[in-house]
Amino acid sequence: MIEATIAMVDRDGADAFSLRALASELGVTPMALYNHVASKRDLLVSAADRILASAKFDHGETNWRLQIEGCFRALREVCIRHPGTARLMEIEGIAPSAVFGPMEVTLDALSKVGLNPTDAMRAYFTLVSFTLAQVSYQTRGPFSHLDPAEAIRKQNLSASLVELVREALPASSSWDFDRAFEYGLSLILDGIEKS
Repeated sequence: MIEATIAMVDRDGADAFSLRALASELGVTPMALYNHVASKRDLLVSAADRILASAKFDHGETNWRLQIEGCFRALREVCIRHPGTARLMEIEGIAPSAVFGPMEVTLDALSKVGLNPTDAMRAYFTLVSFTLAQVSYQTRGPFSHLDPAEAIRKQNLSASLVELVREALPASSSWDFDRAFEYGLSLILDGIEKS
């Protein structure tokens, strides 16, 4: 039942999930589900817990940077594997304590190199925001109305911007999300290192 819930959340999104839809998917009556689960909320909590338990946020690295890189690569990977995860975590009362794994890893790693707690927390929020936004775009996008190539085709960009976009994104190439993630992660960690 939990695996079916995860599959439905990944496919349809957390907001569309219902016990009635799950029962239909499983070929049972909605009331039959209550023999196994107390509520929709409890089932979503179990699904979120199972998803996050599959991620290894703490890599046991002594180097702060390698520890944080591993942590946010793991967060990105679990969110790509389960595209409904980010939204599931936003629903009040659903996120299990494991959702704070990346925070614990980040704050611990940065405290060991002497970053003050406030800046360490800011760094964490920057890292998690970047990671979840990048995953969201990768799993739900690309959005044609935000695609620079489409904007060029529709002549929605200034001539100077068209030139810059064509230099940055040759027509024959496709966007490499992995490289873009690694680049952004590196920029953030470089900034932390200089602070």
